[in-house]
Amino acid sequence: MPKKFVNPSGLKQIGTYSHVVLAPTGSSLAFISGQVAIDSQGNIVGKGDIEAQAVQVFENIKLALGGVGATFDDIVKFTIYVVGLTQERRKAVMDVRGRYINNSYPPAATMVGVEALVQTEFLVEIEATVAITN
Repeated sequence: MPKKFVNPSGLKQIGTYSHVVLAPTGSSLAFISGQVAIDSQGNIVGKGDIEAQAVQVFENIKLALGGVGATFDDIVKFTIYVVGLTQERRKAVMDVRGRYINNSYPPAATMVGVEALVQTEFLVEIEATVAITN
């Protein structure tokens, strides 16, 4: 059984996400730690620019997925943390996310506004849950 993306009637969808994602039995679960805007040399990318940081974060997630033989289609849940969350910052992150995910079958997602992340320069951090069908 492939992953099933469900939006039950009665649950209003207010963005590009699925309310429920059912992963088939026989899947391996992988949990990608929160990724931030750091490049392979350890440099912070996009200081003060949430869009540039979001691109780096999604590129880091792509590398993590590749490390376990997965793709963005295997992600079943994102948790997105945004410093000083505003509608403009939300839109910037979601626009970048839309370049990477299948918008017809988006993963479940939660976005949380936070005061700060582990370093003051970071504006966005994203973790992901992945279900890889065996």
